[in-house]
Amino acid sequence: MKYLIAYGRWPAVATALYSLWGLLHLGLGAAMVTAGMSSGPPADEAAAESLMFFVCAAVFGVQAIVIALTMNRLNSRRGHWLNLVTLGVVDAAFLALMVGPGHVDPAGGLSGPVIWLLAAIASTVAQRREPVST
Repeated sequence: MKYLIAYGRWPAVATALYSLWGLLHLGLGAAMVTAGMSSGPPADEAAAESLMFFVCAAVFGVQAIVIALTMNRLNSRRGHWLNLVTLGVVDAAFLALMVGPGHVDPAGGLSGPVIWLLAAIASTVAQRREPVST
């Protein structure tokens, strides 16, 4: 609560949204990796690539949460750019390669990018209106 008073509500909103993005990806990635490894190592290249995709999703989820809790909550410029650019590139690629061609249902596939967009807006507003740290 102390940081909310010191840094304002916009960094807190950005932190919550980036953390939600991270939890969504960490949870999905962990669940799919667990399911994929339940019967042993992947049998073919396509299964291995699919499993690797979910490992990456989990790792990006952890990164989003760590940056949000350690940097975005303090309205850090570095934290703003790290989550804005890294997660934005990941979501843009996901939209272009998975959602656009129809490999993923649009309703489920748009949840992460929408959360990222809201977090990006909140962190950008925070950078413009609230006290900023490096």
